[in-house]
Amino acid sequence: MAELFDQAVFLKFLAALLAIFNPLYGIPIFLSMTEGYSPLERKRVAMVVTATVVIVSLISVLIGEEILALFGIDIPSFRIAGGLIILGVGMSMLNASDRSESDQKAVKDGAQKKNIAVVPLAIPLTIGPGTIATTIVFAHSLPDGAEVVTLGAAVLIACAIVGLGLLFADPISRFFGPTMINVITRVMAIILVAVAVEMVLTGTFNAIDTHYPALKGSE
Repeated sequence: MAELFDQAVFLKFLAALLAIFNPLYGIPIFLSMTEGYSPLERKRVAMVVTATVVIVSLISVLIGEEILALFGIDIPSFRIAGGLIILGVGMSMLNASDRSESDQKAVKDGAQKKNIAVVPLAIPLTIGPGTIATTIVFAHSLPDGAEVVTLGAAVLIACAIVGLGLLFADPISRFFGPTMINVITRVMAIILVAVAVEMVLTGTFNAIDTHYPALKGSE
């Protein structure tokens, strides 16, 4: 079992997922977009959002690398691209006031009752390119079988936290208040930027080793 579960990767991946998902950051958006919904309707939306995030995350864990191979993209290149995407997400979270203009537009667009659970609440507001990139990169760092156990466990835990946050969005929002939610968002953003920098650096060195092995041999 120890060979299938890497605790260090599990904790690192879980921290990265929680930083990207940032459940508290999504609570005000969720409440605004489900304004006028009954408690049962709001609960149903929260469950669909959670299920969608779980499915997309697990697909990335299971066949993410195969999808990249289909398009002829190697892991170092994708690691760099994913790191840059995550860096952008983290920086936008650091520089945001309360919500970005795109989030505010999404709230306005979601004023009417419609199927908002999958798009835009789940995709891309909760899980987007940054999450998928992070998942594939971490999966590549583990041996076959280990990525399912290690990353799958982290995905389920992170998604459960997201789901609970949405189910109890109203009391959580009142308890923390906008100021505390903004503080937590900034902390999550710093973690995200650190993960992004590491991904870019690792991807760059791996790309050099892959495409320019002579440089490594000359050292």
